[in-house]
Amino acid sequence: MNKIILENDEVVAQLDESVVYELSYSDLLGVNLLKIEVFNDTSMDLVYNFGSDVKLEVQIHVNSGVHLNLYEKVVGDKAKVRTKYYLLDDSDVVVSKFDDVRVVNEYVVIMLLGMRAKIKYNLKTVALDVLNYDILTYHNASDTVSNIINNGVCIKDGRIKFNVSSFVPSGSKNCDVSQSNKIVNLTDNECVIKPNLYIDEFDVSASHSAWIGSVNEDSLFYLMSRGIDRDSATRLLVKGFLTGSLDIDDDKKDDIIRRIDDYWR
Repeated sequence: MNKIILENDEVVAQLDESVVYELSYSDLLGVNLLKIEVFNDTSMDLVYNFGSDVKLEVQIHVNSGVHLNLYEKVVGDKAKVRTKYYLLDDSDVVVSKFDDVRVVNEYVVIMLLGMRAKIKYNLKTVALDVLNYDILTYHNASDTVSNIINNGVCIKDGRIKFNVSSFVPSGSKNCDVSQSNKIVNLTDNECVIKPNLYIDEFDVSASHSAWIGSVNEDSLFYLMSRGIDRDSATRLLVKGFLTGSLDIDDDKKDDIIRRIDDYWR
């Protein structure tokens, strides 16, 4: 298992020959730049711990024919992150991402540069304050696939904005484009989902969905009929919502569940 842990501007890395990285700093822009290149099939943990107001750009380059299973976790008080994924021919990337940050401004760019490049991007987040996400996917080659899944839960003073855009230019044929966006809002605060599809090619399969609401009342009623109080039942449903579809092991799911429990203390 490869692992990179970034705490503000310091890196702790445990890597084999499949992955190399470089960290640099721009005095002019005040931005840390983390470049990662993946050469062979591998799994990797990428953990950011923001103890202060750090601006970070991450570039992840996935070479041709490489399968990458990536777990990203962002924790801390405030995060400004720009992440760029570059996928070459026949690369296959699965991103399972969990955010535990009070304030987030995140900008994600996914570049499907090679034929048959494929990504599944699965984001889970809990909002105690303001979380803004802009996620853009570019199908710059034919036979490419993107499956963008964003799930968030709002509690206390939480607000979430998902601005999700997928682009298919003319000539990128036989692409499969999918967006699924869902926010469980346990507050009276306003949340926003903006799903956008910009398709300039006929030979494309494209879909998007957007849903904002509370927990499922039927599921809540079922749990309460088994003697579980409403607050505990809500917490169980939130845990399932935020862990159920992630491609991660049980230890990582247990870590997310512990963090969710902390929100209700």
